[in-house]
Amino acid sequence: MKADYLNKFQGTLISVAIGDTLGHPFEGRLRSDIYSRFNKFEEFIQNNKSLFTTYTDDTQLTIHTAEALIQGGGFNFNNFIREYVKWLDDPPIGPGYGCLSSIQKLKYGIPWEKAASNSGGNGTAMRVAPIGLFYCKDLEDLKINAIRSSIITHSHPAASAGAVVIARAIAYLIERGSEMHFSIEDFFNVLISFISGSDMEIWEEFIEILKKIRRNLDLSVEAGLIKFSQVGVKSPYFIEQFLGKAFVHPYTLSTVACAIFIFLKKMKSSFKESIFELSTAGGDSDTIGAIGGSLVGAYYGLNKIPEDLIKLVKNYKKILQLAESLYEKFKEKY
Repeated sequence: MKADYLNKFQGTLISVAIGDTLGHPFEGRLRSDIYSRFNKFEEFIQNNKSLFTTYTDDTQLTIHTAEALIQGGGFNFNNFIREYVKWLDDPPIGPGYGCLSSIQKLKYGIPWEKAASNSGGNGTAMRVAPIGLFYCKDLEDLKINAIRSSIITHSHPAASAGAVVIARAIAYLIERGSEMHFSIEDFFNVLISFISGSDMEIWEEFIEILKKIRRNLDLSVEAGLIKFSQVGVKSPYFIEQFLGKAFVHPYTLSTVACAIFIFLKKMKSSFKESIFELSTAGGDSDTIGAIGGSLVGAYYGLNKIPEDLIKLVKNYKKILQLAESLYEKFKEKY
């Protein structure tokens, strides 16, 4: 079955925004606290729509990433820097320190090489979806430009590794879907081989984390989140009070690990079940909703996403149009 690229482009970008919007009210809360508020999340959304009125910096920066790619017909440092600086006028919603501080420096003309924060935070994995879409036919350029898009604001190799893995996962999922054969073993083999051979210790550590996820897919979502919510986090950033609890850390490897784990656990259920689990994971819930949302969106495509969830997103028509414009540029190039 041939992939419907427009369907996948639109599904991916709108799903980033859905996961971000649904997760935003729960940012910084334990999963157990979130689930104490409702019996059925769908009913909770219907009865509390005032809580779900906006997405955050995750979607904002994803939009600016897509805009930069459209302007340049691909990656261009100047376009990316200009778009990220424009984000400061949106204004930013719930920004992470790494992104905000770096982009503020860019605004005042500091070169990106000096402006980038030495942060391993998830701020680059959360915005990388358009690169995974645009470069899905050119995997060498996908890796190069996922890294380039990351180092503009985050010089830490963990941030680059997370961006590369999510971009590659999206490119893989575009060619597959809920009605096609999907091999979990092949999925992991692709991701692991894609980041193998690096001389960066953290990339090798990430490979071991991916292997650990593969071995533990029999765990429940709750147990998996407890196991992976702070995976890879070192002192002094490890949060002792959340040891043994489901609270996804904003460190890139932890967030990406949890997003991949939940995606693989729930992908055979439905888009709705998948996005609900992601956005209520606990901890950095808006970002795991956005990153995991990019995976389920690429897997299911727009035509499998319930209309009520699409319409929940602020400016959803503009996001769908943006995805179509990105697709048109993709068609021109490939």
